[in-house]
Amino acid sequence: MSADFLYGLLPDHLLLALMLLLMVLEMARVDARWARPVFVGAVGAALAVLLQQIAAGYSAEIVAGEIRIDRFALLAKAVLLGCGLAIALGFAARGGWKFWLLLASMLLGAMLVMGSAGFASFFIGIELLSLPAFALMVQGQGGTVATEGAFKYLLMSSVGTALLLFGISLAYGSTGSLAIAALAPALGGGGAQPQAAVLLVLCGLFLKAAVFPFHAWAPDAYASTRLEVTAVLASVVKAGVVLALVRIVLDVQLGVATTALVAPLAIASIVFGNLAALGQRRFKRLLAYSSVAHAGYMIFALADSTGSRSSDLLWYTAFYAGATVLASACYALLCPGDGDELDALDGQFHHHPLAALGLAFALLSLAGLPPFPGFFAKLFIFTSVIGSGHLVAAVLAFVGSFLGLAVYLGLVLRLFRAESPSAAGGRSAPAAQAGA
Repeated sequence: MSADFLYGLLPDHLLLALMLLLMVLEMARVDARWARPVFVGAVGAALAVLLQQIAAGYSAEIVAGEIRIDRFALLAKAVLLGCGLAIALGFAARGGWKFWLLLASMLLGAMLVMGSAGFASFFIGIELLSLPAFALMVQGQGGTVATEGAFKYLLMSSVGTALLLFGISLAYGSTGSLAIAALAPALGGGGAQPQAAVLLVLCGLFLKAAVFPFHAWAPDAYASTRLEVTAVLASVVKAGVVLALVRIVLDVQLGVATTALVAPLAIASIVFGNLAALGQRRFKRLLAYSSVAHAGYMIFALADSTGSRSSDLLWYTAFYAGATVLASACYALLCPGDGDELDALDGQFHHHPLAALGLAFALLSLAGLPPFPGFFAKLFIFTSVIGSGHLVAAVLAFVGSFLGLAVYLGLVLRLFRAESPSAAGGRSAPAAQAGA
């Protein structure tokens, strides 16, 4: 037991040690430029341990009924740590020690959720994932816009927490157990109280994942903060919450009533997110509505009954989070500063070809065009859902996905657009004045 506790949770222990080290180094007033290398080193070591455990086929019951390490937990943790590394490599965060400390805390919370077999550790992990995100949004930002966006996130996340906790309490009252597996029969059908518990738990997590119509906090929250924090919200938080849903419904076939809730919400989220993104003029708000649409694809996979739900969502969250972080990092290179107007992308390929190509690759992957990775992620989900007998719902979702093509292709075309005479004149004017 003690050996499993040390080795099985070694990646979690490394993150906890990272948090302590970051706090000590900040108190010692060490140069903040060391924060990112320390973070990358510790997260890289944790990821290496996870890959070794995956290769060895490791599994263990760490705490009976509460913490269990299985293949899904290992793979999900690897995806989350990959998100953290991608953010660290893509951004030189302006928050110093505190940014990396809060990000490490979020990763630790998400990893705790992935290894949860009981709702006690599950709930603690979800809150450890959610609350530092609020602190990240306001950290180093005194503006009222950032405060307003963070307050909306905190308020709606608190509502999601209340729904989740109420659902857990109902589940405990009806089953007499806090084990996640005890709620599984209610996902396929059952009495009124277990069904109510399932509904509340799902709605609480849907709210945190910004699924339509629980998405209202996302546009303002994403748009009000720094781009690296927006990338964290769209990758670590989104992936953590979606994979938390998989943790609950891992090996359970959803009943008719639960599928009737999930499938329409997924289709509505896909259609609404893509339609709303069409009218956006700012990059971060576009990312917010894109995340709403992609949350629809992700929860659509919950309707799968072929047994490939977990693998489909692991692929999808990995590809989506990677593409979102890459798009955000490339945008930051193309358009440095705090502005995020889409007009700033016009003709950027002629000035920064590598960053523009990276952004185009990420956008086309988010659009789901072949042969980009996002196409295969969507293909896996639609194939599984159709194989589960939900052909009409899959067709509707597929049609809704075409709306997103206009969004992403429009941005890609901006990058390769020829410079307008006015833009060229605007750039040459300062040079002419300097020469005079």
